Amino acid sequence: MAEFLTYDEERSRAFLGVAGVRILSVDDPDVMEVMAEVLGEETQVRASLVAEPPADADASESGMGAWHINNGDEFQTVVSGRGIVEFMTDKGAVAVLLEAGDIMVVEQAEHRYRPLTDQEWVLRFTGEDLVATGTGRESGPWPIP
Repeated sequence: MAEFLTYDEERSRAFLGVAGVRILSVDDPDVMEVMAEVLGEETQVRASLVAEPPADADASESGMGAWHINNGDEFQTVVSGRGIVEFMTDKGAVAVLLEAGDIMVVEQAEHRYRPLTDQEWVLRFTGEDLVATGTGRESGPWPIP
């Protein structure tokens, strides 16, 4: 179950919602409805991957670890492992610890990601390919769960 690290769950969900982010569980009754709403006809699994933890905190400041915005909307399911995702909101960064069974819905919101263990994901997204564009935001220290 997702753990909200920056604020309590209610405030975190509110701030994330304004930014275009929803954190769900595979057990939520409206998962399929949200998937269809966000992805439209593109609900097929596009890829699976296992993200490995970077060697140190500095190594996570590139790739998915750097602040970025993807060119499509995402519906990503965590299969195993643990990782932190931070999302930029109008209240600042909001961090969430994601584990197996969590779903991250991102509608082109600015975020960065750091796996804490090997973390397997099932990826669904809109568009032909998911392309990240760095925002140039300076990466600060990662929150500690």
